[in-house]
Amino acid sequence: MTKNKPIRFLQASTALAAGLLCAAAFAQTPTVPADSGNAAVPAGMTQIEPPKDPLVQRRDANKQASDEYKAKKKAAKTEYKQDVKSAKQQKSAEKKANNDTMKQEMSAAPADAQKN
Repeated sequence: MTKNKPIRFLQASTALAAGLLCAAAFAQTPTVPADSGNAAVPAGMTQIEPPKDPLVQRRDANKQASDEYKAKKKAAKTEYKQDVKSAKQQKSAEKKANNDTMKQEMSAAPADAQKN
């Protein structure tokens, strides 16, 4: 048992030394700037809104264009439906007028035939 104690102490001390070396190495590495594309805010001014990512700007522009297209499409569809509805009403009114004139002619025709 006496041989195991020095080996365990050596292993533990080696692991501790390796951990401290890794921590020291991480502490000495310089930090990379988060985003080099962002312009610094001038002194005396506060940045209200962070600059947007180009992909976010593209997504927003596409959404706005899509919303405009949908609104135009909906307006055109309602206008088309109104046109079709008015055409149907006009057609039914013409059919009714034609039927009424035909009924009058049919009722007048037998009376004319009886007079002959």
